Amino acid sequence: MSLPAAIRLVKSLSKSEKRHFKLFTKKQSGARDYLDLFDLIDQNNFLNKDLPEKKFEELHSGHSLNNTARYLLTTLTDCLIQSRIKEDDLFRLMHGLLRVTILNERNLPDEGYKELKKLQMISSASQEKSMQYSIYRNELNYLAEINFRGCSEKELIKLQMDARDTLKDLRNTHEHHSLYELLKYRLIHSGKSVSETDRKQLNDLLLGELSIVNAKVKNNLESRKLHLLFQSFFFTNIGDYKSALKTFHELNRLFEKNASQWSYPPSDYLSAIEGILDSLRSIGRFEEMSLYIRKLEQLNDLVYPEYFLYMVRKSVMTYRLILLINTKELEKAIQYIEKSDPQILKAYNLVDVEKQSELVFYFGLVYFKVKNYKKSQKYINEIVLLGKISYESIIYRASRLLNIIIHYEVNNLEYLDYEIRSFKRGFLNKGKQLKVESLIFKTIKFHPKNKPVGRKDLLWKKIEPVLAAMEKDKYEMQLRKYFDFSSWIKRQFISTVAGKSDSPCPQPL
Repeated sequence: MSLPAAIRLVKSLSKSEKRHFKLFTKKQSGARDYLDLFDLIDQNNFLNKDLPEKKFEELHSGHSLNNTARYLLTTLTDCLIQSRIKEDDLFRLMHGLLRVTILNERNLPDEGYKELKKLQMISSASQEKSMQYSIYRNELNYLAEINFRGCSEKELIKLQMDARDTLKDLRNTHEHHSLYELLKYRLIHSGKSVSETDRKQLNDLLLGELSIVNAKVKNNLESRKLHLLFQSFFFTNIGDYKSALKTFHELNRLFEKNASQWSYPPSDYLSAIEGILDSLRSIGRFEEMSLYIRKLEQLNDLVYPEYFLYMVRKSVMTYRLILLINTKELEKAIQYIEKSDPQILKAYNLVDVEKQSELVFYFGLVYFKVKNYKKSQKYINEIVLLGKISYESIIYRASRLLNIIIHYEVNNLEYLDYEIRSFKRGFLNKGKQLKVESLIFKTIKFHPKNKPVGRKDLLWKKIEPVLAAMEKDKYEMQLRKYFDFSSWIKRQFISTVAGKSDSPCPQPL
Protein backbone atom coordinates (compact mmCIF):
# COMPACT_ATOMS: atom_id res chain seq x y z
CA MET A 1 0.00 0.00 0.00
CA SER A 2 1.10 3.57 -0.73
CA LEU A 3 -0.59 5.11 2.31
CA PRO A 4 2.09 4.25 4.96
CA ALA A 5 4.78 5.62 2.61
CA ALA A 6 2.75 8.81 2.06
CA ILE A 7 2.32 9.26 5.84
CA ARG A 8 6.04 8.79 6.44
CA LEU A 9 6.95 11.24 3.67
CA VAL A 10 4.54 13.95 4.83
CA LYS A 11 5.72 13.59 8.43
CA SER A 12 9.34 14.00 7.28
CA LEU A 13 8.75 17.44 5.70
CA SER A 14 10.11 20.65 7.14
CA LYS A 15 7.83 23.71 7.46
CA SER A 16 9.42 25.35 4.42
CA GLU A 17 8.90 22.16 2.37
CA LYS A 18 5.22 22.05 3.35
CA ARG A 19 4.84 25.70 2.35
CA HIS A 20 6.56 25.01 -0.98
CA PHE A 21 4.25 22.06 -1.62
CA LYS A 22 1.16 24.24 -1.07
CA LEU A 23 2.49 26.81 -3.58
CA PHE A 24 3.46 24.04 -6.00
CA THR A 25 -0.05 22.50 -6.00
CA LYS A 26 -1.81 25.85 -6.49
CA LYS A 27 -0.56 25.76 -10.09
CA GLN A 28 -2.30 22.44 -10.71
CA SER A 29 -5.92 21.90 -11.67
CA GLY A 30 -8.20 18.87 -11.25
CA ALA A 31 -9.19 16.78 -8.24
CA ARG A 32 -8.00 18.03 -4.86
CA ASP A 33 -8.58 14.87 -2.84
CA TYR A 34 -4.83 14.34 -2.47
CA LEU A 35 -4.54 17.78 -0.81
CA ASP A 36 -7.20 16.84 1.73
CA LEU A 37 -5.26 13.64 2.42
CA PHE A 38 -2.09 15.72 2.86
CA ASP A 39 -3.87 17.94 5.44
CA LEU A 40 -5.30 14.91 7.25
CA ILE A 41 -1.83 13.38 7.62
CA ASP A 42 -0.13 16.67 8.46
CA GLN A 43 -2.62 17.65 11.17
CA ASN A 44 -2.90 14.27 12.92
CA ASN A 45 -0.42 11.94 14.62
CA PHE A 46 -1.51 8.77 12.86
CA LEU A 47 0.16 5.52 13.81
CA ASN A 48 0.36 2.65 11.32
CA LYS A 49 -2.47 0.86 13.14
CA ASP A 50 -4.67 3.96 13.05
CA LEU A 51 -4.68 5.12 9.44
CA PRO A 52 -7.02 7.91 8.25
CA GLU A 53 -9.43 5.76 6.19
CA LYS A 54 -12.59 6.87 8.00
CA LYS A 55 -11.89 10.60 7.86
CA PHE A 56 -10.94 10.39 4.19
CA GLU A 57 -14.10 8.39 3.42
CA GLU A 58 -16.19 11.14 5.04
CA LEU A 59 -14.61 13.78 2.79
CA HIS A 60 -14.41 11.78 -0.46
CA SER A 61 -16.87 8.92 -0.46
CA GLY A 62 -16.15 6.44 -3.25
CA HIS A 63 -12.58 7.65 -3.89
CA SER A 64 -9.77 5.12 -3.61
CA LEU A 65 -7.60 6.03 -0.63
CA ASN A 66 -4.68 3.99 -1.96
CA ASN A 67 -4.77 5.65 -5.41
CA THR A 68 -4.99 9.08 -3.79
CA ALA A 69 -2.04 8.26 -1.52
CA ARG A 70 -0.04 7.08 -4.54
CA TYR A 71 -0.77 10.34 -6.39
CA LEU A 72 0.14 12.36 -3.28
CA LEU A 73 3.43 10.45 -3.04
CA THR A 74 4.25 11.17 -6.70
CA THR A 75 3.30 14.85 -6.49
CA LEU A 76 5.26 15.34 -3.27
CA THR A 77 8.43 13.77 -4.68
CA ASP A 78 8.12 15.89 -7.87
CA CYS A 79 7.79 18.99 -5.69
CA LEU A 80 10.80 18.06 -3.54
CA ILE A 81 12.91 17.42 -6.64
CA GLN A 82 11.99 20.84 -8.07
CA SER A 83 12.91 22.60 -4.82
CA ARG A 84 16.23 20.74 -4.55
CA ILE A 85 17.31 21.73 -8.08
CA LYS A 86 17.76 25.29 -6.83
CA GLU A 87 19.71 24.28 -3.70
CA ASP A 88 21.69 21.11 -4.37
CA ASP A 89 24.55 20.73 -6.88
CA LEU A 90 23.82 17.04 -7.53
CA PHE A 91 20.16 17.76 -8.38
CA ARG A 92 21.23 20.73 -10.52
CA LEU A 93 23.70 18.56 -12.43
CA MET A 94 21.19 15.74 -12.99
CA HIS A 95 18.57 18.22 -14.17
CA GLY A 96 21.12 19.93 -16.44
CA LEU A 97 22.13 16.62 -18.05
CA LEU A 98 18.46 15.89 -18.76
CA ARG A 99 18.23 19.30 -20.47
CA VAL A 100 21.31 18.44 -22.56
CA THR A 101 19.69 15.12 -23.59
CA ILE A 102 16.48 16.89 -24.68
CA LEU A 103 18.39 19.57 -26.63
CA ASN A 104 20.45 16.90 -28.42
CA GLU A 105 17.32 14.87 -29.25
CA ARG A 106 15.75 18.01 -30.82
CA ASN A 107 18.87 18.61 -32.94
CA LEU A 108 20.11 21.57 -30.90
CA PRO A 109 23.63 20.28 -30.09
CA ASP A 110 25.23 23.73 -29.82
CA GLU A 111 22.71 24.75 -27.15
CA GLY A 112 23.38 21.44 -25.40
CA TYR A 113 27.12 22.14 -25.49
CA LYS A 114 26.63 25.56 -23.87
CA GLU A 115 24.69 23.86 -21.08
CA LEU A 116 27.51 21.30 -20.68
CA LYS A 117 30.11 24.03 -20.14
CA LYS A 118 27.99 25.51 -17.32
CA LEU A 119 27.60 22.06 -15.74
CA GLN A 120 31.34 21.45 -15.99
CA MET A 121 32.09 24.32 -13.59
CA ILE A 122 29.48 23.08 -11.09
CA SER A 123 30.75 19.48 -11.19
CA SER A 124 34.36 20.58 -10.74
CA ALA A 125 33.49 22.66 -7.65
CA SER A 126 31.25 19.99 -6.10
CA GLN A 127 33.51 17.00 -6.95
CA GLU A 128 30.51 14.96 -8.11
CA LYS A 129 32.65 12.46 -10.03
CA SER A 130 29.87 10.42 -11.65
CA MET A 131 28.30 13.61 -13.01
CA GLN A 132 31.72 14.89 -14.03
CA TYR A 133 32.36 11.79 -16.14
CA SER A 134 28.92 12.05 -17.79
CA ILE A 135 29.71 15.66 -18.73
CA TYR A 136 33.09 14.68 -20.21
CA ARG A 137 31.43 11.83 -22.14
CA ASN A 138 28.74 14.17 -23.50
CA GLU A 139 31.37 16.72 -24.54
CA LEU A 140 33.44 14.07 -26.37
CA ASN A 141 30.27 12.84 -28.13
CA TYR A 142 29.46 16.42 -29.18
CA LEU A 143 32.98 16.98 -30.58
CA ALA A 144 32.78 13.70 -32.52
CA GLU A 145 29.37 14.73 -33.96
CA ILE A 146 30.75 18.06 -35.28
CA ASN A 147 33.90 16.32 -36.62
CA PHE A 148 36.10 17.97 -33.94
CA ARG A 149 35.63 21.41 -35.44
CA GLY A 150 37.84 23.95 -33.60
CA CYS A 151 39.44 21.25 -31.41
CA SER A 152 43.15 20.36 -31.72
CA GLU A 153 44.44 16.82 -31.16
CA LYS A 154 46.23 17.99 -28.02
CA GLU A 155 42.95 19.37 -26.61
CA LEU A 156 41.12 16.16 -27.52
CA ILE A 157 43.72 13.97 -25.78
CA LYS A 158 43.62 16.18 -22.67
CA LEU A 159 39.84 15.87 -22.52
CA GLN A 160 40.10 12.07 -22.90
CA MET A 161 42.76 11.91 -20.15
CA ASP A 162 40.61 14.02 -17.81
CA ALA A 163 37.69 11.64 -18.42
CA ARG A 164 39.93 8.62 -17.77
CA ASP A 165 41.28 10.14 -14.51
CA THR A 166 37.69 10.73 -13.39
CA LEU A 167 36.90 7.06 -14.09
CA LYS A 168 39.93 6.07 -11.98
CA ASP A 169 38.62 8.21 -9.12
CA LEU A 170 35.20 6.60 -9.53
CA ARG A 171 36.69 3.12 -9.41
CA ASN A 172 38.70 4.03 -6.31
CA THR A 173 35.54 5.36 -4.65
CA HIS A 174 33.64 2.21 -5.68
CA GLU A 175 36.30 -0.02 -4.08
CA HIS A 176 36.13 2.03 -0.88
CA HIS A 177 32.33 1.78 -0.81
CA SER A 178 32.53 -1.98 -1.43
CA LEU A 179 34.83 -2.58 1.54
CA TYR A 180 32.78 -0.30 3.80
CA GLU A 181 29.59 -2.16 2.79
CA LEU A 182 31.22 -5.56 3.40
CA LEU A 183 32.40 -4.42 6.83
CA LYS A 184 28.92 -3.19 7.70
CA TYR A 185 27.32 -6.42 6.37
CA ARG A 186 29.59 -8.66 8.45
CA LEU A 187 29.02 -6.63 11.59
CA ILE A 188 25.24 -6.61 11.10
CA HIS A 189 25.08 -10.36 10.55
CA SER A 190 27.69 -11.49 13.09
CA GLY A 191 27.56 -8.63 15.60
CA LYS A 192 30.33 -6.45 16.98
CA SER A 193 33.68 -8.07 17.65
CA VAL A 194 33.70 -9.51 21.14
CA SER A 195 36.96 -11.43 20.84
CA GLU A 196 40.34 -11.36 19.09
CA THR A 197 39.08 -14.14 16.78
CA ASP A 198 36.18 -11.94 15.63
CA ARG A 199 38.58 -9.07 14.95
CA LYS A 200 40.88 -11.25 12.83
CA GLN A 201 37.92 -12.10 10.60
CA LEU A 202 37.80 -8.42 9.62
CA ASN A 203 41.52 -8.08 8.90
CA ASP A 204 41.16 -8.88 5.18
CA LEU A 205 38.90 -5.83 4.81
CA LEU A 206 41.34 -3.62 6.70
CA LEU A 207 44.25 -4.74 4.50
CA GLY A 208 42.13 -4.20 1.37
CA GLU A 209 41.24 -0.69 2.51
CA LEU A 210 44.88 0.17 3.21
CA SER A 211 45.89 -1.02 -0.25
CA ILE A 212 43.36 1.39 -1.79
CA VAL A 213 44.67 4.27 0.32
CA ASN A 214 48.28 3.49 -0.63
CA ALA A 215 47.49 3.19 -4.36
CA LYS A 216 48.70 6.08 -6.50
CA VAL A 217 45.26 7.54 -7.10
CA LYS A 218 44.31 11.19 -6.71
CA ASN A 219 43.03 11.61 -3.16
CA ASN A 220 39.74 13.52 -3.58
CA LEU A 221 37.32 14.61 -0.86
CA GLU A 222 35.02 11.60 -1.30
CA SER A 223 37.85 9.06 -1.02
CA ARG A 224 39.31 10.80 2.08
CA LYS A 225 35.86 10.83 3.68
CA LEU A 226 35.29 7.13 2.90
CA HIS A 227 38.73 6.19 4.23
CA LEU A 228 38.08 7.94 7.55
CA LEU A 229 34.53 6.54 7.77
CA PHE A 230 35.84 3.01 7.19
CA GLN A 231 38.63 3.40 9.76
CA SER A 232 36.38 4.93 12.42
CA PHE A 233 33.67 2.30 11.87
CA PHE A 234 36.27 -0.48 12.05
CA PHE A 235 37.90 0.81 15.27
CA THR A 236 34.52 1.43 16.93
CA ASN A 237 33.32 -2.08 16.22
CA ILE A 238 36.44 -3.79 17.56
CA GLY A 239 36.25 -1.64 20.70
CA ASP A 240 39.38 0.44 20.01
CA TYR A 241 37.73 3.74 20.96
CA LYS A 242 40.94 5.78 21.33
CA SER A 243 41.88 5.07 17.70
CA ALA A 244 38.25 5.62 16.65
CA LEU A 245 38.21 9.01 18.42
CA LYS A 246 41.40 10.12 16.67
CA THR A 247 39.91 9.14 13.29
CA PHE A 248 36.58 10.81 14.04
CA HIS A 249 38.38 14.05 14.93
CA GLU A 250 40.10 13.95 11.51
CA LEU A 251 36.75 13.27 9.86
CA ASN A 252 35.16 16.19 11.72
CA ARG A 253 37.94 18.54 10.59
CA LEU A 254 37.46 17.35 7.00
CA PHE A 255 33.70 18.01 7.16
CA GLU A 256 34.03 21.44 8.77
CA LYS A 257 36.70 22.48 6.27
CA ASN A 258 34.35 21.53 3.41
CA ALA A 259 31.01 22.70 4.86
CA SER A 260 29.93 23.99 1.43
CA GLN A 261 29.92 20.39 0.15
CA TRP A 262 27.78 18.85 2.89
CA SER A 263 24.95 16.66 1.69
CA TYR A 264 21.37 17.75 2.37
CA PRO A 265 20.59 17.02 5.12
CA PRO A 266 24.17 16.55 6.48
CA SER A 267 23.69 12.96 7.68
CA ASP A 268 27.39 12.08 7.29
CA TYR A 269 28.41 15.05 9.46
CA LEU A 270 25.80 14.04 12.05
CA SER A 271 27.28 10.50 12.10
CA ALA A 272 30.79 11.92 12.59
CA ILE A 273 29.73 14.04 15.61
CA GLU A 274 27.83 11.07 17.07
CA GLY A 275 30.94 8.95 16.55
CA ILE A 276 33.08 11.43 18.51
CA LEU A 277 30.52 11.52 21.34
CA ASP A 278 30.28 7.72 21.42
CA SER A 279 34.06 7.40 21.63
CA LEU A 280 34.31 10.05 24.38
CA ARG A 281 31.63 8.21 26.36
CA SER A 282 33.37 4.87 25.88
CA ILE A 283 36.75 6.05 27.19
CA GLY A 284 35.22 8.19 29.97
CA ARG A 285 36.24 11.65 28.72
CA PHE A 286 32.90 13.19 29.66
CA GLU A 287 34.28 16.69 30.22
CA GLU A 288 34.88 17.00 26.46
CA MET A 289 31.33 16.06 25.43
CA SER A 290 29.65 19.46 25.89
CA LEU A 291 31.43 21.01 22.88
CA TYR A 292 30.20 18.28 20.52
CA ILE A 293 26.68 18.27 21.98
CA ARG A 294 26.55 21.98 21.05
CA LYS A 295 27.67 21.07 17.52
CA LEU A 296 24.74 18.61 17.39
CA GLU A 297 22.36 21.33 18.58
CA GLN A 298 23.49 23.56 15.73
CA LEU A 299 22.13 20.95 13.31
CA ASN A 300 18.65 21.39 14.80
CA ASP A 301 17.89 23.87 12.03
CA LEU A 302 14.39 24.15 10.56
CA VAL A 303 15.80 24.28 7.02
CA TYR A 304 16.29 20.50 7.33
CA PRO A 305 13.53 17.88 6.94
CA GLU A 306 11.55 16.79 9.99
CA TYR A 307 12.94 13.24 10.09
CA PHE A 308 16.52 14.59 10.25
CA LEU A 309 15.59 17.05 13.00
CA TYR A 310 14.16 14.21 15.10
CA MET A 311 17.38 12.24 14.64
CA VAL A 312 19.35 15.28 15.83
CA ARG A 313 17.01 15.95 18.79
CA LYS A 314 17.12 12.33 19.93
CA SER A 315 20.93 12.32 19.75
CA VAL A 316 21.17 15.60 21.68
CA MET A 317 18.89 14.23 24.38
CA THR A 318 20.74 10.89 24.56
CA TYR A 319 24.15 12.49 25.01
CA ARG A 320 22.85 15.15 27.43
CA LEU A 321 21.54 12.31 29.63
CA ILE A 322 24.83 10.40 29.32
CA LEU A 323 26.71 13.52 30.42
CA LEU A 324 24.37 14.18 33.37
CA ILE A 325 24.44 10.54 34.51
CA ASN A 326 28.22 10.33 34.42
CA THR A 327 28.74 13.66 36.17
CA LYS A 328 26.32 12.39 38.86
CA GLU A 329 23.76 15.15 38.25
CA LEU A 330 20.80 12.80 38.52
CA GLU A 331 18.28 15.38 39.71
CA LYS A 332 19.10 17.54 36.68
CA ALA A 333 18.72 14.46 34.48
CA ILE A 334 15.22 13.82 35.84
CA GLN A 335 14.27 17.49 35.37
CA TYR A 336 15.64 17.33 31.82
CA ILE A 337 13.46 14.28 31.07
CA GLU A 338 10.35 15.80 32.65
CA LYS A 339 10.72 19.11 30.78
CA SER A 340 11.49 17.49 27.41
CA ASP A 341 9.07 17.41 24.50
CA PRO A 342 7.25 14.02 24.79
CA GLN A 343 7.13 13.83 20.99
CA ILE A 344 10.92 13.36 20.87
CA LEU A 345 10.56 10.01 22.61
CA LYS A 346 7.35 9.01 20.80
CA ALA A 347 8.53 9.64 17.23
CA TYR A 348 9.53 6.03 16.58
CA ASN A 349 8.87 6.07 12.84
CA LEU A 350 11.32 8.90 12.10
CA VAL A 351 14.54 7.23 13.32
CA ASP A 352 16.14 3.80 13.28
CA VAL A 353 15.32 1.33 16.07
CA GLU A 354 18.88 1.32 17.45
CA LYS A 355 18.88 5.10 18.05
CA GLN A 356 15.40 4.98 19.57
CA SER A 357 16.38 2.10 21.88
CA GLU A 358 19.47 3.96 23.09
CA LEU A 359 17.41 7.01 24.09
CA VAL A 360 14.80 4.87 25.88
CA PHE A 361 17.62 2.97 27.65
CA TYR A 362 19.00 6.18 29.18
CA PHE A 363 15.54 7.23 30.33
CA GLY A 364 15.38 3.89 32.15
CA LEU A 365 18.94 4.18 33.46
CA VAL A 366 18.32 7.61 35.04
CA TYR A 367 15.43 6.18 37.08
CA PHE A 368 17.43 3.05 37.91
CA LYS A 369 20.21 5.25 39.33
CA VAL A 370 17.75 6.98 41.70
CA LYS A 371 16.30 3.57 42.62
CA ASN A 372 12.89 4.23 41.06
CA TYR A 373 12.80 0.69 39.71
CA LYS A 374 9.15 0.77 38.66
CA LYS A 375 9.71 3.68 36.27
CA SER A 376 13.03 2.27 35.11
CA GLN A 377 11.35 -1.06 34.30
CA LYS A 378 8.67 0.76 32.27
CA TYR A 379 11.27 2.21 29.88
CA ILE A 380 13.54 -0.84 29.68
CA ASN A 381 10.49 -2.99 28.90
CA GLU A 382 9.85 -0.82 25.84
CA ILE A 383 13.17 -2.02 24.40
CA VAL A 384 12.78 -5.63 25.52
CA LEU A 385 9.26 -5.87 24.10
CA LEU A 386 10.03 -3.75 21.02
CA GLY A 387 13.03 -5.93 21.09
CA LYS A 388 13.57 -7.95 18.13
CA ILE A 389 16.10 -5.28 17.17
CA SER A 390 18.65 -8.00 16.77
CA TYR A 391 20.46 -10.30 19.12
CA GLU A 392 23.65 -8.80 17.67
CA SER A 393 22.67 -5.33 18.91
CA ILE A 394 24.79 -4.23 21.88
CA ILE A 395 22.14 -1.82 23.18
CA TYR A 396 19.55 -4.62 23.14
CA ARG A 397 21.99 -6.82 25.04
CA ALA A 398 22.65 -4.07 27.62
CA SER A 399 18.89 -3.53 28.02
CA ARG A 400 18.24 -7.21 28.66
CA LEU A 401 21.01 -7.30 31.28
CA LEU A 402 19.72 -4.18 33.02
CA ASN A 403 16.25 -5.73 32.99
CA ILE A 404 17.67 -8.78 34.80
CA ILE A 405 19.42 -6.56 37.37
CA ILE A 406 16.20 -4.61 38.05
CA HIS A 407 14.34 -7.86 38.77
CA TYR A 408 17.17 -8.91 41.08
CA GLU A 409 17.10 -5.58 42.95
CA VAL A 410 13.37 -5.96 43.71
CA ASN A 411 13.70 -9.66 44.59
CA ASN A 412 11.49 -10.79 41.70
CA LEU A 413 13.32 -14.11 41.73
CA GLU A 414 10.69 -16.23 39.99
CA TYR A 415 10.67 -14.08 36.85
CA LEU A 416 14.44 -13.60 37.13
CA ASP A 417 15.13 -17.29 36.62
CA TYR A 418 13.01 -17.31 33.43
CA GLU A 419 14.67 -14.12 32.10
CA ILE A 420 18.21 -15.44 32.63
CA ARG A 421 17.38 -18.66 30.76
CA SER A 422 15.86 -16.59 27.95
CA PHE A 423 18.99 -14.40 27.78
CA LYS A 424 21.28 -17.41 27.58
CA ARG A 425 19.21 -18.97 24.81
CA GLY A 426 19.31 -15.74 22.81
CA PHE A 427 22.92 -14.66 23.35
CA LEU A 428 25.22 -17.13 25.03
CA ASN A 429 24.23 -20.15 22.95
CA LYS A 430 25.41 -18.22 19.88
CA GLY A 431 28.95 -18.33 21.26
CA LYS A 432 29.07 -14.61 22.04
CA GLN A 433 29.47 -14.72 25.82
CA LEU A 434 31.21 -11.81 27.52
CA LYS A 435 32.96 -12.14 30.89
CA VAL A 436 30.76 -9.48 32.48
CA GLU A 437 27.63 -11.48 31.66
CA SER A 438 29.06 -14.60 33.28
CA LEU A 439 29.95 -12.62 36.41
CA ILE A 440 26.49 -11.01 36.64
CA PHE A 441 24.81 -14.42 36.52
CA LYS A 442 27.31 -15.86 39.01
CA THR A 443 26.64 -12.94 41.39
CA ILE A 444 22.86 -13.31 41.11
CA LYS A 445 23.05 -17.08 41.63
CA PHE A 446 25.28 -16.58 44.71
CA HIS A 447 22.87 -13.87 46.03
CA PRO A 448 25.36 -11.96 48.27
CA LYS A 449 22.57 -10.24 50.26
CA ASN A 450 21.71 -13.54 51.92
CA LYS A 451 25.23 -14.90 52.52
CA PRO A 452 27.53 -14.58 55.57
CA VAL A 453 30.53 -12.25 55.29
CA GLY A 454 33.07 -15.09 55.19
CA ARG A 455 31.56 -16.75 52.14
CA LYS A 456 31.20 -13.39 50.38
CA ASP A 457 34.85 -12.60 51.06
CA LEU A 458 35.91 -15.94 49.60
CA LEU A 459 34.00 -15.48 46.34
CA TRP A 460 35.02 -11.82 46.06
CA LYS A 461 38.72 -12.81 46.16
CA LYS A 462 38.08 -15.02 43.13
CA ILE A 463 35.99 -12.43 41.27
CA GLU A 464 38.12 -9.32 41.92
CA PRO A 465 41.08 -10.18 39.60
CA VAL A 466 38.66 -11.20 36.83
CA LEU A 467 36.87 -7.85 37.15
CA ALA A 468 40.18 -5.96 37.10
CA ALA A 469 41.27 -7.73 33.90
CA MET A 470 37.82 -7.26 32.35
CA GLU A 471 37.94 -3.49 32.88
CA LYS A 472 40.99 -3.31 30.59
CA ASP A 473 39.39 -5.48 27.90
CA LYS A 474 38.37 -3.36 24.89
CA TYR A 475 35.80 -5.96 23.81
CA GLU A 476 34.07 -5.85 27.19
CA MET A 477 34.04 -2.04 26.94
CA GLN A 478 31.44 -2.20 24.14
CA LEU A 479 28.82 -3.33 26.64
CA ARG A 480 30.08 -1.48 29.70
CA LYS A 481 29.94 1.90 27.95
CA TYR A 482 26.14 1.81 28.43
CA PHE A 483 26.22 0.87 32.09
CA ASP A 484 29.09 0.02 34.44
CA PHE A 485 28.03 -3.55 35.12
CA SER A 486 31.37 -4.35 36.82
CA SER A 487 30.76 -1.62 39.43
CA TRP A 488 27.31 -3.06 40.10
CA ILE A 489 28.88 -6.50 40.72
CA LYS A 490 31.49 -4.92 43.02
CA ARG A 491 28.82 -3.14 45.06
CA GLN A 492 27.01 -6.42 45.72
CA PHE A 493 30.10 -7.69 47.55
CA ILE A 494 31.85 -4.61 48.93
CA SER A 495 28.83 -2.96 50.56
CA THR A 496 27.61 -6.23 52.04
CA VAL A 497 31.11 -7.28 53.13
CA ALA A 498 31.14 -4.10 55.22
CA GLY A 499 27.97 -5.40 56.84
CA LYS A 500 25.46 -3.10 55.17
CA SER A 501 23.74 -3.31 51.84
CA ASP A 502 23.28 -0.32 49.56
CA SER A 503 20.20 -1.91 47.99
CA PRO A 504 16.92 -0.16 48.79
CA CYS A 505 13.84 -1.88 50.13
CA PRO A 506 12.30 -3.90 47.29
CA GLN A 507 9.72 -1.98 45.30
CA PRO A 508 6.99 -3.90 43.44
CA LEU A 509 7.14 -3.55 39.68
